[in-house]
Amino acid sequence: MLAINTARLVLKRPDRSIKNALFASLVGDWDIAKWLSDVPYPYTEKHAEKFIKRSSPDDLRFSVFYDNILVGGVGVSFEDHNQLDLGYWIAKDYWGYGFATEASMGLIEYIKKETNFKAITACYVKGNKASANVLNKLGFIEIGECEEYFLSRKKTMDCVDLILDLDRQSN
Repeated sequence: MLAINTARLVLKRPDRSIKNALFASLVGDWDIAKWLSDVPYPYTEKHAEKFIKRSSPDDLRFSVFYDNILVGGVGVSFEDHNQLDLGYWIAKDYWGYGFATEASMGLIEYIKKETNFKAITACYVKGNKASANVLNKLGFIEIGECEEYFLSRKKTMDCVDLILDLDRQSN
């Protein structure tokens, strides 16, 4: 099984060793779910089970572990123009430790070494300063604004679009 190791974290594909109740309790916390566009709220164990079952060896979606404890998730979805779109979440008890930046950088480094993708996009909801800071630290640059529908909020939100050019990113 593929694992990406960073200084403090291990990124592994979601599998059945992750308890649905634990996953649902972390992702289903409103302070997490409200920032994720494709997560319904309330987020149930059935949602968690479906997400974990859907994971495949071709996915670039990972669970994030610190000391063998599930602390978040990071991944990319496939987009147009040979780009990937980055998303991540960190459990509230682990905010402020730099885990979102470290996990995302681990995934970005893997993508640069192991794939031919040229860019990674991302967006964040206006007002989400924590996500803006993470993406800035990773080297993303703002390219505009957009609106995106959020399942958790059941409405369209104003967002900021960003891009990371993998050919120009410093090593």
